[in-house]
Amino acid sequence: MTEADTADPAAAFCAQVADAIRQGRPDDVPDETLQRVLSAAVKLYTAKWEERAAEPSPFGDRPVNATEAVTAICAFMRAADINFFDLQMWYRRARNE
Repeated sequence: MTEADTADPAAAFCAQVADAIRQGRPDDVPDETLQRVLSAAVKLYTAKWEERAAEPSPFGDRPVNATEAVTAICAFMRAADINFFDLQMWYRRARNE
């Protein structure tokens, strides 16, 4: 692990993902690893969203495109067993609800 990886714990994972995608081998990142990272990231994002007055930017300076966003959103919805009606209700909820 490099000094940069120690300073930024996500760096090693992000580098592994970038290499796997660049090489056309996404299965080089185990599903269990992806699941653990996604679950932790979603829980942390939600906790920050609930604590802050302004919505935190989910991607910062590392944006995803529409296809990537919608693909993940649909998978999240299926995993949480929610439909578009449920999504609309949550989308419009006030911060204090």
